[in-house]
Parts: sequence; structure tokens; C-alpha cells
Amino acid sequence: MRYGVIVAMMVAGLGSSAIAAEPVLTLPEAIHQALAQNPKQISQRLDVDKAGTQQQAARGAQWPTLDFNAAATRYGYPTFVYPIRDLSSLPPLDDTIYDYGVALRLPLYAGGRLTQGATLADLGKQTALERERLGTQELTYNVSAVYLKIQHLMALEQAYAARIVSLEAQAKRVTLLREVGRAPKLDQLKTQGLLTKARHDKLQIENRRREAWSLLHQLMGQERPAQEISLTRYIAAPAPTWSLEHLRQEAGAQRPELKIAEQQSAAGAAQEEIARGARRPAVSLVSGYREHSGSDGQFYDDWNVGVQLTVPLLDGGVRRARVDEAALARQQAGQAIEQTRLEVAKQVQDAWDAHAEAASRLQVTANSVEEAGEALSIETLKYEQGVGVTTDLLNAESALLTAQADRLQAQFDLIITRFNLLRASGALSPEGAATLVAPDTGSAEEGNRP
Repeated sequence: MRYGVIVAMMVAGLGSSAIAAEPVLTLPEAIHQALAQNPKQISQRLDVDKAGTQQQAARGAQWPTLDFNAAATRYGYPTFVYPIRDLSSLPPLDDTIYDYGVALRLPLYAGGRLTQGATLADLGKQTALERERLGTQELTYNVSAVYLKIQHLMALEQAYAARIVSLEAQAKRVTLLREVGRAPKLDQLKTQGLLTKARHDKLQIENRRREAWSLLHQLMGQERPAQEISLTRYIAAPAPTWSLEHLRQEAGAQRPELKIAEQQSAAGAAQEEIARGARRPAVSLVSGYREHSGSDGQFYDDWNVGVQLTVPLLDGGVRRARVDEAALARQQAGQAIEQTRLEVAKQVQDAWDAHAEAASRLQVTANSVEEAGEALSIETLKYEQGVGVTTDLLNAESALLTAQADRLQAQFDLIITRFNLLRASGALSPEGAATLVAPDTGSAEEGNRP
């Protein structure tokens, strides 16, 4: 059986063996498990919850506060048990005073600090949500890339296994021919050298595959099991109808990094207003009710209500410096927005160019495989008829293996660049990732297989 036929059968059999094995992990399942179990993703969800509690605290600061307090105080000299109520009679004196009561404070005006604090907390919650969305996109992309990389390495491993089978058969044939004096020692040495290298290359691919498996389970937030589970084999889905301008518009509207930069700029403005509010007067309504008693255990009530005004006068320029600092931070946040826009635009353009290059390279490698296959058929026929040499046959087989490896890489790159396009536009989601691939049913053309 010729080498090209062996490779085709083994690569085609890879999909059917994965489907037959149990259990089978699909790409959507891998993404779902990663989103549910990845520690970093869980931490980002906790950040959202933490931002929610900060929202509640900021809003609660605008409401009245009511505190209960109690005290027992020993004085060095007799003290009035309660304040003077009537000039005609003095309150009792005692050196031990007991009191308890409640105190109420209601902020009436705080220079805008409480309102801006609530605004700042709302922006913090929105930023936490965008960071979680960004984490979801990155995790979806990374899981998909590693999942498909494992399949790429498995297919490449099968190609090298077929190469080794072919070289072993060739080595046996050369050995027999040399025994009867029909093949030079150089052919035997060259065949053995290529066989040794092919085995080493296959070992390297196996190691990369194991590393990819470990990384996949790490992304999924779990220990790698002792036995590898089967994966659903995917091919590239039909090419989406994208346009560069549409992707740019989507990136401007959806990229989490842009939204985070805009929210941080708005937060900088709120921080500046809070710093300015610290230089303005503050007015609060204060009230309280207390019960006082001496050593005799007789309690007397007392209450108060009033308005408290606080006007900052002199602080050595601390408040003014904080205003200037907050204003500079707001300007920096504005520049960060522009920088992020430039970076996003470049990433979209780079992703678009990489996708076009991958599609072109896939076509080129498909032609190379076809040409290398024809060259191998010619060299095999020449060798079988006794007019060819071993070196030419081995070179033709090596050229076919190289072309097939290049095509496998191009098929993998084509799918990954599509994932990267969605990520660059800010539209990558677990549901969107599933639309970029399709399960390999075995009926697709070989050139479409990743």
C-alpha cells in the first residue's frame, strides 16, 4: 500500500475512532466547563459581586444613619447626672454616670460627594461586568485554540506514523536488496537515518499533544485525568460573510477594552468631582435621644436635634492638590481611550490580514499536496520498474509528508484566524464559537479538514 493512501486512511479513521470512543468531549462542552470551573473566571464573577456590594454601600451612604450606644463613666468629682432643665432646681450629682440612647445623622448636603460616590460605584460595577465579558472571550478563544490544536497534532501524529510504516517497509526492502548486492550501503544508511528522524519527530509531536491536553484541562479548571478522553473532530464551517468595515464597527461598539477605558474615564471625572466636593461645605441633620442615670438607678431622659455645618478652611493645600491629581488622572484616562482605539483598530486589521493569508496558504498547500502525491506516484513506479533510485523515492516521500504537514497547519490556522477575527471585533462568545466549526461527518473534502 502506498504511503499517500496510508495517510489518507489513518487521518480519515481519526474522526470515526473519536466518535466511537467514550466519553467524548465536544468543543461547546469544553468551553462550558472552562467558564464554570476556571479559577480566574470564577474570580472575575466574584469581582462583579463585590462591585455590587460597593454599589449598595455607596447608595446607603446617602441614607440616614441610626446608632445605639451606651456608656458607664466614673468621674473624679461629682457631676450632673443630666443637663440643667430648670434654673430653680439643679439636677442630682454623682461620680458614676450611666447612659444609653440612639443617635441619628442625615446628610443634607455633602458637596456632591455622595452622589458622585454612587456614580463611581455604578461605573465600577459596569467595569467589572466588562472585565468578566473580556475574560469569557479570552477563555473561549484559548479553549478553542487548544482543543483544535490537539486535533491538529493528532492528525500530524497519524501522518508521521504512516511515514514510519513506509520507511520501515523501505528499510526492509533495501536490506534485502543489499544482501543480494542490488542496493548500495548508502541507501540503507539514508533510509535508517530518515526512519530515526521520523520516530524522533513523532515523539516530539506526541509530547506537544500531551502538553496541549494538560493545558486544556488547566483551562477547564480540573486535573488532567490518567486517560485521555476522545474529542469530537471538527472541520471549518462555511466561511462567514464578513467585511472589514463591519468588523471595525462591531469592534468600536463591542470591544470590552474600549468600554472599560470609557468607564475608567467617566470614573476619573467622578473622582475629580469627589475631590472638589471635599472643598465645599457639608450640612447634616443630627438628632439623638438618651437616658442618664447615677448610682441610684434612676434614669432621666434627654434629647437633641439640630443642623451641623462643616466648612473646610485651611489644610495646607491638601484638598487642592487632590483636585489637581484627580484632574490629571482624568486626562490620562482620556488618552487611554484613544490609545485603546488605536490598538483595537490595529488588531482588527491584523486579524483580517491573517485570515486572508491563512485562506490563501490553505489553497497553496492543497496544491502542494496534490503535486507531491503525483511526484511520489511517479518515483514509486520508477522504483518498482527498476529505473528509479532509492534517494529519489525517499525525497518524494519526505516532500509529501512536508506538504501534508503544511496543509494540516494551514487548516488549523484558518479556523483559528476566524476565532481571532471574532475576538478582535468583540463578538466572540461560546455560542458564536460553535458557529465557526462543524462536526466532521466524514463526507467533507479532505482539503477542508483541520
